[in-house]
Amino acid sequence: MHAVQEPPDVVFLPVRTTTAPFEDAEVGAMVAMLKTLGGPIRVRLLQTLALQELSVGELTERVGVHYAAVSQSLTRLRAAGLVTVRRSGNRMLYRTANPHLPSLLATVLHLAAHAAPPEPDNLRDHH
Repeated sequence: MHAVQEPPDVVFLPVRTTTAPFEDAEVGAMVAMLKTLGGPIRVRLLQTLALQELSVGELTERVGVHYAAVSQSLTRLRAAGLVTVRRSGNRMLYRTANPHLPSLLATVLHLAAHAAPPEPDNLRDHH
């Protein structure tokens, strides 16, 4: 019997759980990533780019915001490694850099839709 070999580009990362505390560097990286994801334009861009590769002009039309805001957001997403760009003739085309982004966005939407409302006791200011 032959063992099944995984393709060489498959990388398995350790699963992190709440029983294994995050290292300070991991917490810092997660907070930085969440801040990068924490803007409405950036979320819309990532959702749109998860479907297809597009130019800044096309993204501006699809997302419905000013060209400068799209360009600035793409710069931030590129710096965080969330989108990549390639030249095609005289056009620059953007796409998501990680296939997990659509499922992350879906998970965040699920969390937002199913978040428990705050309990009345927790609404009072406790000093």
